[in-house]
Amino acid sequence: MLRAVDLQQILLQSTSVERIQQTQQQQSELQQRYVAMHESEEKKLLKEKVKESDEPDKVRMQREEEQERKRKRARDQQRAASGSQPQATQEEEPPEENQGGRINIRV
Repeated sequence: MLRAVDLQQILLQSTSVERIQQTQQQQSELQQRYVAMHESEEKKLLKEKVKESDEPDKVRMQREEEQERKRKRARDQQRAASGSQPQATQEEEPPEENQGGRINIRV
């Protein structure tokens, strides 16, 4: 059987137990909100961030231009070695493999 003193003690402690339970519930809710907020920030940053290429455009274009010059020199040397003079007028050259491969889109 419960005594009156025990009942009073239980009633007094019930408020502190209720506070503890509320704190535990709020803590789990706050953790979920924090994780959701952190994930949404990461997604937002990923959408805003532009992926950078491995090689800067200027360096890549300079390298390609240098390769093109080397190819032209090699063709001119082959023509000179075969005895034919390079014509001063523009002659049609076969399209190269890399020609037309770039599309420059800026947003």
